[in-house]
Amino acid sequence: MTAATPSTREYWASQVREHRDADGRKFRYVVARHPGARGLVIHFSAFFGEWGDAPRHREVFQGHFHRLRMLGDVPDYDFLFLCDEFGADGNGTYYTGEHGDLFVERATLDIIKEQMTALGHRPETTVMIGSSMGATGALKFGLLLGVKGIVAISPHIDLDICAERQGRWRHVAAIVPDGNPIAPANREVTRQVRLLVERWSGPPNPPRLFIQSCRDDAGVFAEQVQPLCAAWTRAGGSVTLDARARGGHTSDHATRAVLLDVTGRILADQAIDVARYQRQGAYRGISRYEAARRSLRRVARRALRVARLR
Repeated sequence: MTAATPSTREYWASQVREHRDADGRKFRYVVARHPGARGLVIHFSAFFGEWGDAPRHREVFQGHFHRLRMLGDVPDYDFLFLCDEFGADGNGTYYTGEHGDLFVERATLDIIKEQMTALGHRPETTVMIGSSMGATGALKFGLLLGVKGIVAISPHIDLDICAERQGRWRHVAAIVPDGNPIAPANREVTRQVRLLVERWSGPPNPPRLFIQSCRDDAGVFAEQVQPLCAAWTRAGGSVTLDARARGGHTSDHATRAVLLDVTGRILADQAIDVARYQRQGAYRGISRYEAARRSLRRVARRALRVARLR
């Protein structure tokens, strides 16, 4: 991409590439290459939303690339945008696979390694970013590859908890061999991120970690984020937690300015001051009123989803 290239939906649609695994399954991704880039940012898309679960939307929004237009034209970095189109409703497997076959994980690793080589980047010049399910991918592959840093926004970490508390029962059931998301026997899959950290046998230490999460994200902040931060520290890793008081399960606070500043500071080994992100207007996103309105809508959608499951 050059400075003269328009960052439009049509342009990015033309940049979608395909990778096929040994069984012919198709995996789509987007590469944005910038001359002189000082690092590689790999972004993992999240679920495409409850509105996208509706049958009339699935064909259109499958394979979407979260934050592509937000970040893809930033000239400081090369970018690799990934998505997960398998699992329940073709809406994602947390970058694992289906029925105990981790084919999505294998293909994603192949794409990442191929593109790191093609773009001339190493793990120590790579940062991985994602929100929710995308953060699961960023955490997992960041640990597996030993990258420089990971930026996890409202991350889903322990998938058995997500199945019970975040309304993802069907999505996690489609991943594990026996269809039981909470069975202890399936924790090698459902607790993969936690186990990678707990089994870390550095040096080197785990990648530098930045987490942004809201304290009122029920089933996530206290149950998953805080235990992961503690485990990460015990393994010798550096953790910066940007904890927001309210917002629920949101990425509204993860503005372009915040993501780029965190990425730059990770690559430059500089300190991250979360107070700046929380207080300075240049880093803040939507108004508190709008955030509250969106939070209420999310709560209503979650309640409706739980009612349907029952």
